[in-house]
Amino acid sequence: MRDTMVYYQGHGGYLTSHSTRKTIESNINIAWCVGCICLLLSSGILATVTHMTLDSREIMQNLKNSTEFEPVERRFSDLEIKLLFGVFLGASVLGIVNFISCPGKDVTNCIQETKKKGTFMEGFKQTCSALTSKSMLQLFPLFTVLGTSSSFWLSIFTTAMNFTAANSNLTYLAAIYPLSVGVGEIGTALFITQMSRRFKDFSLQPTMLIGAIFSILGFGLVHVSTPYDAPMRPTQEVPLLFGHSYLVISVIGVIVGIGDCCLNSCRSVICALAMPDRRAQAFSISKLYQALGSCVLFFASPIIPLYVYTIGVSIHLIIANVFFNITARRTQTMEKDMQ
Repeated sequence: MRDTMVYYQGHGGYLTSHSTRKTIESNINIAWCVGCICLLLSSGILATVTHMTLDSREIMQNLKNSTEFEPVERRFSDLEIKLLFGVFLGASVLGIVNFISCPGKDVTNCIQETKKKGTFMEGFKQTCSALTSKSMLQLFPLFTVLGTSSSFWLSIFTTAMNFTAANSNLTYLAAIYPLSVGVGEIGTALFITQMSRRFKDFSLQPTMLIGAIFSILGFGLVHVSTPYDAPMRPTQEVPLLFGHSYLVISVIGVIVGIGDCCLNSCRSVICALAMPDRRAQAFSISKLYQALGSCVLFFASPIIPLYVYTIGVSIHLIIANVFFNITARRTQTMEKDMQ
């Protein structure tokens, strides 16, 4: 988590130093679109590794089913785990090398210069004051809901899919899910990029509303299609309306991708605009609060049934939407006064 926070602080600072006020919204979404290509690549890697180890896993699963007289949850072999982590390590190294090779010169009229100003202690004091500033406190619900929702989609829901015994025959489920999420993320990022070029501030209130609606819709689909105890233990319980299938997971994944892209776009844009004199600190604080939301969710996850997540995070999204709109309107007013 610490490495992720440092990465996103550098990522946000690089974008603001290479963007003007006119291009910041589209640049953020272009960067997000490129970054989400990793979901498509990881889906291909998962499908390939799953196919390579399919025969040995089917023999093991059939043996367990014949002795236990009941289906077992999807399990990954040691070979699958080693192959996956080896490939992802190589991809991470390539990403680091690529980032280091990026040009460091600021663009003309960028909204933030990369030239260092002040001492370390002055920067630390700015961070502490920004931590409790009005804008950051009002954006606290957005930052924390990004932590809870992303942790749910990346960990809790994937665990629930894996612990649902009815999914044991859906061999490629782990590959279908990131593929569909990636399609939703990339398609939405391209859409927001085009709309931001036509309509100023499209990445603020309109995008936040779209993100909240699609995220809540995704939680609703999970609510009715997943057993309530699936995040906590292997289960054979029946969901409320219908179970998982490749089609259901694909639909959920696309919806999740749309909502997640919108929320992250709003977070990046508002951090770049709400505190013009402390943009680097704003990006850091956003990740701090996001990590806080993730920690709370993970610590409570062993005892929380599915429905608490789906209902609780949906309410959290509504609250975040309200406070985000307040901050966005104040930021827009501030920009008009500065013109």
